[in-house]
Amino acid sequence: MQQLVFLTGGTGLIGGNLLVHLYKAGFKVRALIRRTSSFSQLKLICDFYGIEFQPLYDSVEWVYGDTLDFIGLHDKLKGADTVYHCAAIVSFSKKNRKELLRTNIQGTANMVDASIECGISHFCFISSIGALGDAKKGEFIDETSARDINSQRSFYSESKYLSELEVWRGSAEGLNVIILNPGVVLGPGIFDKGSMQLFKLGSKGFPFYTDLLTGYVDVRDICRAAMDLVSSNRSGERFVLVSENVDNKRLFTEIAHEFGQKGPVRHIGKGVLFMIACLSSFYGFISGKIPQLTKETVHTASHPEQYSSQLIQSTLGFRFTPISDTIHDLAVFFKRQYHN
Repeated sequence: MQQLVFLTGGTGLIGGNLLVHLYKAGFKVRALIRRTSSFSQLKLICDFYGIEFQPLYDSVEWVYGDTLDFIGLHDKLKGADTVYHCAAIVSFSKKNRKELLRTNIQGTANMVDASIECGISHFCFISSIGALGDAKKGEFIDETSARDINSQRSFYSESKYLSELEVWRGSAEGLNVIILNPGVVLGPGIFDKGSMQLFKLGSKGFPFYTDLLTGYVDVRDICRAAMDLVSSNRSGERFVLVSENVDNKRLFTEIAHEFGQKGPVRHIGKGVLFMIACLSSFYGFISGKIPQLTKETVHTASHPEQYSSQLIQSTLGFRFTPISDTIHDLAVFFKRQYHN
């Protein structure tokens, strides 16, 4: 009998890529979407992998609903064996704080409770490195790093941390859970959203860089890790997913070179970023638009952090895609789309 997988966030960046991987592996997928969901990103993802969208679409059992509707979730989960919970709101704006916390935390709590009641065998939660703890200067952040509740955090980070607590609660109640903490995700998708914005900037030659140093990961590695960990029957563990720790200057330089452009040469410090953030917030206040730069994103852009993925490498012998290879593949994809 073909195993039934239940997937949330199937039209998003991580969920859409995972859907393609599950489809290629022959799994039967039931995907939860809203009636307002767009398939434009999923079509781009299919193109990246060289598969036709329509056969994939026809193979999926699409169910309309919302993670905030517990009763509806309970009915839709019946018969499923494994849950991959990828759906979440990603935002760093104060205007979205209430919706972000409610959707990410309560939505995850509902998914956990419905999974317990429906006897789900495996629950894989896609979290973020933002939910992890802190490290002393010069050390790497990993699965054991303690979180300092007094450290400056974004609302998104807070929501993922509190969502994880709901998953750990489910584990204590008998649910077999795995939590993945991917770094900044690089993968195919809509060019004005997520990591693809970096390639849109880089294709024109972006002259500025900041002190950002953080962990990056290929979305294909997230998909492989999620499926491998579920099939290994591991439970009650978390795994950091970071291929490499890359500084801002190197990232933009490699992207720019893929398009025959010069790399960034002008450094922007924290003070200038805060000034731009204040102007952006003021413009957002008078225009009603969400500011592109906030104090939270300034902190992230000017705060170097390094992460270790040694645990999954030693546990599964997992090998990550080099970030240079990821950048090349996405640049080729970007150029193909724009030349068409």
